[in-house]
Amino acid sequence: MNFCMTSNESRFHTQKLSDKEIIARIRGGEEACFDDLFERYHDRLFFYLRHFVGGKEEAEDLLQNVFVKAYEKFSSFDARRAFSSWIYRIAHNEAVNYLKRKSRKNFFSWEDIVSTKDQLESSSPDRSPQEVWVRKEIRDEVRLALKKIPEKYREVLILRFYLDHSYEEIADIIGKPTNTVGTLLSRAKNRLVRELND
Repeated sequence: MNFCMTSNESRFHTQKLSDKEIIARIRGGEEACFDDLFERYHDRLFFYLRHFVGGKEEAEDLLQNVFVKAYEKFSSFDARRAFSSWIYRIAHNEAVNYLKRKSRKNFFSWEDIVSTKDQLESSSPDRSPQEVWVRKEIRDEVRLALKKIPEKYREVLILRFYLDHSYEEIADIIGKPTNTVGTLLSRAKNRLVRELND
């Protein structure tokens, strides 16, 4: 959607107005003032989205979607709330949905699963918001997939890869020979990866 631009004189005046005052003008019939909100939030939202999803082109596409949705939903906006919070929430939802779609296009490998095992609560400042979100998505998918595989596989995976028990300890816990534990773990990993990629 291309938003019509207000005149330079109008923009000069609206720059001095608060969000609430601009919103009141829009609702009073001056729809062109929506472009002033676009200008006011464009750079900040682009910065936010680019750091969230990690790419300039993706952020530009998402930003366009954000303003289209904000324009379409503007009549439902509660003027008692902060406009900034409302539009950032739209941006957040667009970014999250984009990353969900993107993560579903990738096939899970066992390395993907293992790489998230020790990061359930860690949040390194070196990781981008995209990395943090994708890792969280993988963890959530793994939890769901674990619930769907047979109990005998789920048990050995949890004992080995989440509780760090040795093969000997697992054999003692489940009452099976050590070589059987190895076989169960191999089958369990394959079953979990298949479940994730179905």
